Amino acid sequence: MTGSSTGIVTWALRPYITSISVLNNEEITPQTPLLVQTMNVWAQPKVRLVFPVQLKPATQPLSSWVVSEVPLEISDKADKVLQEVNKGRKKLVTMAKQGDLFYAHMEGGVGPEMEQIVRAAGPTQA
Repeated sequence: MTGSSTGIVTWALRPYITSISVLNNEEITPQTPLLVQTMNVWAQPKVRLVFPVQLKPATQPLSSWVVSEVPLEISDKADKVLQEVNKGRKKLVTMAKQGDLFYAHMEGGVGPEMEQIVRAAGPTQA
């Protein structure tokens, strides 16, 4: 029973952001590349590249944002960023796909960097 309940918990919490990084300490704009780490259903880290412009308010429970497709104006930048960040990595960073969900725990306040990301992405589910 514990295996199935653990599986259900990890499945439900897979959108939960365990870390988020801004590359090259850039100023955060809608086109700033972000590395977002969540966990897969086996509780292993999963890192994806996403841009704030792709993050739209989600309506599903335990999710703040749903990912929209990569705008054409940043798709070349996305390819270059992926090539750069994957140099020397065993576990590759992938591009966030349209429909991916992210949950950012923002109750109780967030740091200045996260505030900038939220502003660049737009509102989240209340």
